[in-house]
Formats: sequence, structure tokens, C-alpha cells
Amino acid sequence: MTGSYRTTAAAFLSVSAFYLIFFFYPIGKILAMGLTFSSFEQAFTSISVRKALWFTIWQATVSSALSVAIGLCISSVFIKSDFRFKRFLESLTFIPFVMPTVVVASAFISVNELLRLENSPLNLQGSALGIIVAHIFFNTSIVVRTLTSTWPMIDFESEQAAQTLGANRVQIFFKITLPQLKSGLISAGSLSFLFTFTSFGVILILGGLGKATIETEIWRYATQRTEFETAAVLGVIQLLVVIAMLTINNRFLTTDSKNTNLLSKVRYSHPVSKFRKSANAIFILGFFGLPFLVLLERSLMTPTGYSFVYYRQILWENSAERFAIFGTRKAIFNSLIWGALAMIIATVLGLIAAYLLTNKSKSLSQSSAVFLMLPLGASGVLLGFGILISLNRGFLDFRSKWWIVPLAQGLLGVGIVARMSANAIKKIDPTIRHAASTLGASSLMIWRKIDYPIITKAVIAGSAFSFALAIGEFGATSFLVRPQRPTIPTTIFNLLGRPGSSTFGQAMALSVILAVITWLVVSLLDRSGSLSTYEF
Repeated sequence: MTGSYRTTAAAFLSVSAFYLIFFFYPIGKILAMGLTFSSFEQAFTSISVRKALWFTIWQATVSSALSVAIGLCISSVFIKSDFRFKRFLESLTFIPFVMPTVVVASAFISVNELLRLENSPLNLQGSALGIIVAHIFFNTSIVVRTLTSTWPMIDFESEQAAQTLGANRVQIFFKITLPQLKSGLISAGSLSFLFTFTSFGVILILGGLGKATIETEIWRYATQRTEFETAAVLGVIQLLVVIAMLTINNRFLTTDSKNTNLLSKVRYSHPVSKFRKSANAIFILGFFGLPFLVLLERSLMTPTGYSFVYYRQILWENSAERFAIFGTRKAIFNSLIWGALAMIIATVLGLIAAYLLTNKSKSLSQSSAVFLMLPLGASGVLLGFGILISLNRGFLDFRSKWWIVPLAQGLLGVGIVARMSANAIKKIDPTIRHAASTLGASSLMIWRKIDYPIITKAVIAGSAFSFALAIGEFGATSFLVRPQRPTIPTTIFNLLGRPGSSTFGQAMALSVILAVITWLVVSLLDRSGSLSTYEF
């Protein structure tokens, strides 16, 4: 066996062993429990389950379609023009994707309270409208990031030829431009649908008990009703959708990657009008920026005026105060430590997995691309539920260990680090590797001396992304965390579940703290190489 085969085998075995114990075995337990006729019969005779299925499908479809439409409009302005503050607006558009769901949900609750929309048709809390708007807020980032990467790769000569023959802008867009963007649109749309279909924090906080989805029903049936079989059936359905969406995304993402040599500067005969630029900027600032400003304002608003009282209560909590039971200071500490551990796990395994994604074997690289992203696509709720019912006895009795939380959070980030690193590796000139191999360098030495120094920026970006993902993770954490070991997202959820201005103010303040931490991490990610550079 040559060195290359040994390295491939070692990478495959190490990543597979980790995934087998902490992902495939828990998911297999769900499949074993849910793939029975009696389980399906019991689940589908439930009116609440049928309602959750229907609501999940239609809101995900509507949210994804609107996200693609809005993202297409924003991307066209970014691609076709240069203007002041363009980089800032692009960053503001990308940031929501990495913001924790509890922060975004809290932000829209703040907007709802500030504008007093509770009893109006535009009510954002406890309504389908609020859920769809929040999902558009998240998923438009995916669409914009994808299209700004793929749009410059299309054939612009055909557009110019059509224009010369008298075609107007609308005809050129729908008959020439849009068909060439099909791969990018389907890739972005499949991811948008996937993340909306598996949404948890937004549904639980903004939707409440009245708007249930498959994700929230898995959580309720597993933790509150202890009907594991029904939860498992819903998990099976969700997993099938996840695999389908990831397969579609990987197929069209591969199609786009073949066209990277077509990247060119775009020069349009019809520049974007000042009105479109202004409208685009106003929409981005209002839709993506305003909720965070309102969240900050609500965190400072007290019954007696503006002050930092809620921040003081969080950071200098007094055990004599009634809201000290939420352990806000301990939650911040836990989230930071566990986020750092999750980042280390994701980075180490992600780098090893990147070797599989760049393997010469097409079948190995493509199959690895799908299974590495499964934990992220399958959602934290499914992972947390699987660990809850599988790693609970004998040698694998891990679910009560403190380290199971950062491990689960790290697992969700492995695919991100692997894909970012692999995309950077693919851009390395193969002649450099060939020359090193000719001179006697082993695969490991080539990796250490050539590949890693070149992909450092991608690794830093992936690590930062995995930390942001871990610190705001809510799905798996809601299953695995213990009351005495809270995290920031679980504490925000508990605070929002208690009435009173003090607990609400603390929830807003804690959301601001989590948003600031995430923003700092995203800034590091962006400084290491533009957010729009990497494919997720």
C-alpha cells in the first residue's frame, strides 16, 4: 500500500469512526425506532403531526422562494455595479446567516414590541408571517453569497450579442442570464429550503405553541411527551428531506465549480440606475440592520428610561435576586468555553476530512461531500434526540457528560471547515505537488509544507465559522444541556418564557451580548478572506 493510500485510509477511518459513534449510530437508533408500521400509523393518526407536516412544507416553500427572489434582486445590483459602501452592504447581507437563531428571533420580537404589531395583521410573534420573515432574513444571505460567486462565471458575450440584435433587458435576463444562473439558483434554493425545513429556534420562539413544525414536534414529543416513537418517525421524514436537499445542492455545486475558469470582470452596457442602488441600500439597511438596532434599543429600555441595568443584572448577578436562577454569567462562560472546544474539534476533523473531499477518487470525494454535511443539514435537534436515546448505557453512556455538548456542537461544524478548506486546496497548482512528490516528499509532508500554508486563511475562516455556529447552537443543546450547565441560547429561551419586564430585558441584553460575540468572530472570518469567497 502506497503512502497516498495509507493517508487516505487513515483519514477515512478517523473521520468515519467519529461520525459512526456520534452521528450515524444515534441516527440509526432513530431509524430503527421510527421505521415500523405501528410507529408510522401512530404518528399519522395524530392531527398535530399532520398539521406540523403541512405547515413545515408550505412555510419552507414560501420562505425559500421569497429568499431566492429577494437574493436575486440584491445580487444583480452587487454584480453589475461598484459604489461606495458596497463592501459594507455585502457584509451586512452575509452576517444574518451566521447569527444565532435565538438572537434573530429576539430581534424580531423587539421589532414587534417597538412597533406595537401584536394585534395587527403584521404581527411577527406567534404568526406564520413572523416565521417567514425571519427565515427570509436568514436565507437571503445564502442566495446572495451563492449568486455573487457564480454570476461572474456566466457567458456575457451572449448577452452582448442579444443586446446588439435588439433584445431588451427583460428578454436578455429571462432568456439568457437566468438559464445560466440555474445551477446557482437551485443550489441556493435547496440550501434555503433545507435550513428552513429544519428550523428550530425561530419556530420555537417566534411561533410558540401555535405554529409547530417537524423540528419542534420532535423536540416536544421527545422531551415533554416522551413519545419517542412518534419523534423518531418525524426524524426519519426529516432525514429523507435532508439527504435529498444535500444531494441536489452537491450536484449543482459541483456543476458550478467546473466553471470557475470562466470568472471575468463584468462590464454592462446598461449600468444600474442610482434609484436601484439607493433602493437596494435602503432595503439592506432596513431589513438586515434595523432589527439589530431595535434589539439593542430594547435591551437598554427600562420602565424608568434607558440604562444598562439589564446588563448589570446579567454580568454582576446577585444570588438574592429572583432572576439569578437563570445563571446568566455561568451561561456566558459555558458558551465561550464549549464554543472554543467545539471549534478545535471541528477544525481538526475538518482538515482531515478536507483530504477526502479533494481525493482523486470522484466517488469518494462526492460521497464524502454529502455525508460530511449531514449533521449540519440534519439539524441539531435530530442529532440531540439521537444522542439522547442511543448514547445512554454501557460503554457509550455519554449523554450526561459535560463534554457531549461541545462535541455535538463541533460535529455540526466539521462539514463547514472541510468544505472551506477543500475549496482552497482545489485552487492549489497541482504542478507544485507533483514536483514535491518527484523529489521524494510524502503525502503528509506535501500537506504540511505546501497545502496547509496556502489554505491557512480558509482554515481560519472555517474555524471562526464553526465557533459562531457552536456558540449560538440551540437544537442539540436543548436536548443535552443540564439546568446546572446552561448556555446563552438556552438561557435566552428560558428568560423569554417568563413574564415581566426584567426577564424580557435580560433576554434582550443577553441576545445583544451573543450577537456582539458572533459579530466579532464573523469580523475575523471576513478579515481572513471575504465571506463571499468561500462556498459552504
